[in-house]
Amino acid sequence: MKHKPNILLIGFHNSLNIDSMTQIAFKNCNTGQEAIELLIDENFDLIISKYQLDDQNAIELNQSVKSVKNYCANTIPKNNKLLIITTNPEEEQLCKDNKTLFFPEKLNLKSLILKLIDLPREIKRGDQKIAIINFKDLFKRVDNNREFIQTVIEKFFEIWKSRIDDIQTPLNNGEFKLAKDAAHKLKGVLANFSMEAARTTIIELEKHILDNDQELSVQKLNQLIADIENTHKFYLDNQDQFKS
Repeated sequence: MKHKPNILLIGFHNSLNIDSMTQIAFKNCNTGQEAIELLIDENFDLIISKYQLDDQNAIELNQSVKSVKNYCANTIPKNNKLLIITTNPEEEQLCKDNKTLFFPEKLNLKSLILKLIDLPREIKRGDQKIAIINFKDLFKRVDNNREFIQTVIEKFFEIWKSRIDDIQTPLNNGEFKLAKDAAHKLKGVLANFSMEAARTTIIELEKHILDNDQELSVQKLNQLIADIENTHKFYLDNQDQFKS
């Protein structure tokens, strides 16, 4: 099943015609405070905000969004982007000065949403498409014993957070060799399950650990956590693959 994109609209007061965009889940709110409360509780693929809200402007909102991301970085990372809808050149210049994404109101927002949120069944890394789970390769590896591999994968999803802890604890303590060894073991598990997107991330993580770069390693580890969570959802959405 294809991931249904989730978009938060802020300050539109139901003025945007999105009735026909049923392949996307929308949530609306009117103030920055409402938006932050929603962002803490939910994950959105994209946040679209009017420049001027009832209680603040979108530049101020952007700072709050960054704060939420930092707060959630070690638990459930937020990977959303904020897109600000501007109505005049002054607002656009303020967005440029603050290095925030913006889009002029006079252009076709609906068309832009469809382009930005075209999320395929497989995720992209650079110019290469990387499968979340390569089922063809997976079933070939286990001689098409789908019941067996399903049981093993489910066991992995029960304990995978402890594998992350095995990397995170030594990494936080600056013990790079222990972190590297734990990452290498988890990489082998991901490879055995043909979880290609997560495996690509952990290869990048290993490189940062080998460079003793703690900051980049932590960032990549957070991405790995998000990738495995996405893989779990993808696995649950594709249970039909395990029918013989």
